[in-house]
Amino acid sequence: MKFLLLALTMFFTAASALAIEISEEMLNRYVEQGVAERLNRDIHVLNPKVSLLDGYATICATVRTKAFPKEVDFCADMTPKWRQETGSLLATKMALVSLNAPGINQKNIELVKLIVNQIVLPGLEGVEVYRVDNFIGKQISALKVMPGRLDLAL
Repeated sequence: MKFLLLALTMFFTAASALAIEISEEMLNRYVEQGVAERLNRDIHVLNPKVSLLDGYATICATVRTKAFPKEVDFCADMTPKWRQETGSLLATKMALVSLNAPGINQKNIELVKLIVNQIVLPGLEGVEVYRVDNFIGKQISALKVMPGRLDLAL
């Protein structure tokens, strides 16, 4: 009986300290899947790629839109945050760091970056990047961004 109690105590102690690691590769598959599921006929996000760094992430992608005749490439820094109530990964503190729009001069690119960073991105604060639709996702209590991986604590 003592052994059973000791085993149960050890199990619950270990379970409370459990962590789930999500690799950058796995996260990129989730993001690609999420983008594919949210196809918009006016805006197409192509080849999204997330790089996980120390405490933040960078997402780069190509955007094709009817409003602009050529594809636009961009990279934006963000801080991933976990929302336990919904079991979802959010992008917060986003900032456009690079923009390549063929046919637009550098001065106008800087103006567009300024407008996007000061007007557009604050309105998208906390945009959902990925959602886990199961019980485990709602058990995750914290997220830590490490180079090449996300550490999720249960």
